[in-house]
Amino acid sequence: STQSTGGKIKPEFYSVSTICSKGMEQQKDFKWNLSRTTFATDFDKICHKSEISLLKSVYFIGGIFGLILGSIAFESFGRRKTAAIGGLIATLATFFGMFTTSYGIMVPIRILQGFGHFIAFSGNYIWVLEFVPEKHRVYCNTWSMVIWTAGYPVLVCVCYFVHSWRYIFLAASIIVGISYIPLIIFPDSPRLLMSKGKVVEAKKVLKLYAGLSNTKINLDAITLVVDGKTENVVEPRSEPSILSRIRELLAHKALLLETVVQWYLWFSACLLYYFLNFGWGSFGDTPYVNYLSAGLGELIADITLVPITNVFGRRKGMVFCLVVACVSFLLAMIPWQWNAVWSLERVMNLIAIIFISNAFASAYLYTNELAPTTHRGLVMSSSSILARTAAFMGPFASDIFGTNSLLKLGVNAILAGIGAALTLILPETRKLPMPERAEDVALRRQKQRGPQEVDIAKDRSII
Repeated sequence: STQSTGGKIKPEFYSVSTICSKGMEQQKDFKWNLSRTTFATDFDKICHKSEISLLKSVYFIGGIFGLILGSIAFESFGRRKTAAIGGLIATLATFFGMFTTSYGIMVPIRILQGFGHFIAFSGNYIWVLEFVPEKHRVYCNTWSMVIWTAGYPVLVCVCYFVHSWRYIFLAASIIVGISYIPLIIFPDSPRLLMSKGKVVEAKKVLKLYAGLSNTKINLDAITLVVDGKTENVVEPRSEPSILSRIRELLAHKALLLETVVQWYLWFSACLLYYFLNFGWGSFGDTPYVNYLSAGLGELIADITLVPITNVFGRRKGMVFCLVVACVSFLLAMIPWQWNAVWSLERVMNLIAIIFISNAFASAYLYTNELAPTTHRGLVMSSSSILARTAAFMGPFASDIFGTNSLLKLGVNAILAGIGAALTLILPETRKLPMPERAEDVALRRQKQRGPQEVDIAKDRSII
């Protein structure tokens, strides 16, 4: 309060509920006594929580639009170039966001942040994985998830020591901008170039990487083969439109079937993650402890991904994770409360989250190995779109069930169980080369259904 008594300022403190119920105006009726700035205080939205929540939601809306564009551009324009442009948009939006003084301008800033970041992350992941040999992909996938998890303590440190959200935006723009530098330095995927018939360009890229890794391979003495044709007779193909790719996806039943199953896996895994009423991020009494706890839960999931995948493979590993999650949900229905904090439900939910997170991390690798190079960007982007949609629905779906814990856990168990059953439809991709074209997907299924096992020799492709 700024009211004076006898010529002196008499401080008086009000609760947020009092400020909102009395219609008090910022700066006129009261001033904030805070050591940190927030969107709510700077934009005078303390009594309009829905508008603050909108700033969180529009980030993911921007991400969905980014992924829609990415599904077109990843194949047509290239993984690296598209991801680099997305990274530039996200970095600039974050940087200029620190100067924003209007709520109306912050909304499109948040949309651009999500738009760019989702394009950059998805394109970057596809681009990197197409370089990696089969035996190293699970480690590459795990490492990328561990680095993602490392963002939690970095975020906590930045927000703990930086008290202004404007300078947090500045710090984030610098950190994120630096992470996208490799997209500018290195060339595009040779696998994608070969799928387009650009063999000469692909060979130049392979020579560059052979030199960077000091690999003693004479690529001039090696003849690249595309669709049974040697490099000297392969001609660049015309660039198919997004509609052509969609028609091709619908025409190839094996590719369509596997894509639909992957859509369900991405959607259900993300829905379950946000559907739970207990999480690793609910242990602390401050957001710093909560974020670190959430990071710890995801780190456990990331680390266990390697042994599970190495022991069971991609398909059985996914089934294992979803079955453990399903059983955990069923056991959580047993009413056993130890004290005010701990119960069997909470323990089982914590276990379920680890394996749901594991299944979601595994989906990144599995989807990239299942989808052919010609459709990998489309399949990956569409799967991620459904996952982000589920991220919206999860908290709202949880609120619909309210305090009916048994019903909620039962639905969770059904979702996980259906996912495990559908995964059995998919083929195993361990120790197999990535498919290049839609026809390769059907051929892979035919071989794995045959009377003899597929020859799972070393990856025969040079890339």
